[in-house]
Amino acid sequence: MSNVHLLIVDINLGKKYHSLLLEKLSESQIAKMLKFAKENDQLRSLLSSYLKNQLSNSEEKINEFGKPYFPDAPRFNISHSGKYLVMALADKEIGIDIEENVTRNFSVLKKIFNEAEVKFLKNQEDFYYLWCSKESLIKCLGTTINMIKDIPSLPLNGIKTYRGINYRCHSLIYDNHIISITLKSSRPFNVHIDKIQKLPFIFRTDIK
Repeated sequence: MSNVHLLIVDINLGKKYHSLLLEKLSESQIAKMLKFAKENDQLRSLLSSYLKNQLSNSEEKINEFGKPYFPDAPRFNISHSGKYLVMALADKEIGIDIEENVTRNFSVLKKIFNEAEVKFLKNQEDFYYLWCSKESLIKCLGTTINMIKDIPSLPLNGIKTYRGINYRCHSLIYDNHIISITLKSSRPFNVHIDKIQKLPFIFRTDIK
């Protein structure tokens, strides 16, 4: 059975360890961070760059779909919403999405779901589960959000087959945030959750 390492970071750590994190970033990463006007967006960019730098010292590459990876490190994907930034690591292509379960107008967004998915929708939480499930598969594929209507949400936990390839999805809830992880595999996988409480953070090296 495959293992997925799920890192969960409260973005307030970015504020608490701001000076330490800046020391670990390159000039281009700092410039990218400063392009964001809102403080929370800057903190997310800061933490995202820091985690990627800790994962590998090599140059970040981009695959044919524009998805970043490191040749000498596990596959990874990052998402953020609300107070959290999450990073998923695995030995296969992976996608992750997190959404804070907050009240909003879903009437227009429901149009992205197919008939079976609309029948599944009973409440706001169901919407976020479906949305995250779609998004995590999109991010596993490395394609764009424009594909979201064609991407299957169901099942929330189990195998999705898309264009003849099997993907395994696992969804969970964490502190009123919905998280979905999709792995390019037909086999179930274990999720090992690691909530980062302080920095600096040392990555595990036993992801298999």
